[in-house]
Amino acid sequence: MKSFVLLFLISINSFAETEADKFAQSRQTDYKIDWKYTAGEYFIYDCERRHYACVNLEGNTNCLEERNFSIKKKETSYPCAPLGKYSDKKSCVEKSYKIVDINALRRFCYPK
Repeated sequence: MKSFVLLFLISINSFAETEADKFAQSRQTDYKIDWKYTAGEYFIYDCERRHYACVNLEGNTNCLEERNFSIKKKETSYPCAPLGKYSDKKSCVEKSYKIVDINALRRFCYPK
């Protein structure tokens, strides 16, 4: 009976570790940047809030739709600019650091 209880406790402990590992992994791969964006491999510039972001496909699609609507309405500034897609989040973040570091112009927020 003692060996059964011991095996049972070990199996529960290993299950808990597995669930904790899964949670930790999801926090590293699927996380919200803020209320508007989830992290991903698409690089955008949010013109309204004035920051770069690496967002998921949904964030990139929303950005593109908002921009196209702005262009149709012939507005004087755009809400955001989809800038590109990278192979993964890490590559996107590295690119964003380079751009922020060189203080790139925000020319993609206004019509030419």
